Amino acid sequence: MSESYEPPTGEELSTVDVADCEYTSGLIEIDGLISESGQGGWPGEGRYTVHSFTMAAWRRTGQSVRNETLLLLRPVPETASYFGDFQAGTLHRFEVLLSVDQTRAIVSKIVEENIKDDELEAIAIELARPVVLQTERFGELTLNRSIHWFEGVANWNSQEVEISLETDEDLDITNQLETAETLFANAAEWQEKINAFAVAEKLELANDWQEKGQKLDADEFLQRMSLNSITIKPDGEFEFWHDDGDIFFGHSIQISGSLTQGLTDSDIPG
Repeated sequence: MSESYEPPTGEELSTVDVADCEYTSGLIEIDGLISESGQGGWPGEGRYTVHSFTMAAWRRTGQSVRNETLLLLRPVPETASYFGDFQAGTLHRFEVLLSVDQTRAIVSKIVEENIKDDELEAIAIELARPVVLQTERFGELTLNRSIHWFEGVANWNSQEVEISLETDEDLDITNQLETAETLFANAAEWQEKINAFAVAEKLELANDWQEKGQKLDADEFLQRMSLNSITIKPDGEFEFWHDDGDIFFGHSIQISGSLTQGLTDSDIPG
């Protein structure tokens, strides 16, 4: 452990969480099932890093199981490699400072790893089963539990592309499917709009990125840009993600909008 590693202790652990959240007094022990949601990390206020991960179900040791998500924040040394410490589907016991609303907790220490708990293990087995929705246009859409999206492959203007429908803990994608149906039913029209929007928004920038003396016209720009995936959000917004054909040295070309507002934004993330 690094000599500079100085995490808060006791009730001072609440300072690890920079969100506006109230914490209870006193440390408790909890048992929990590590979820498949993505894990994160960021610099702490002191000389430590904050490791964030979630439990899909948990209980105060010896009490009833809460089949609810709990966000855990764990101070670790700045140089620590921590993403592999707790694998999805495993059970662990921690000493934590728990938030008043019981949605967040800050880890004081690891009490025991890979514990045995029949009820939590049953939940782990259930969560490991694939969740698949069968749709007429898009075929099978499979839940990616790490990001709570349903994913599949669809035909867009005779081209096979990935399609992702964002969801929430209720796994309801009714609105997202309606948006996707409308988009795909008018795919040729939307593709023309996307092409025109991409050229208007990004052709000038694309030429700024080319070597001196080289210049792309609209046709060359569109030939090098190829659609990879489409993401549909719960609020009706969508994103078209394109390979840039090395126009922007590997950055994606993202075109965003909605059915009601049309195309509204473009970006080159990544």
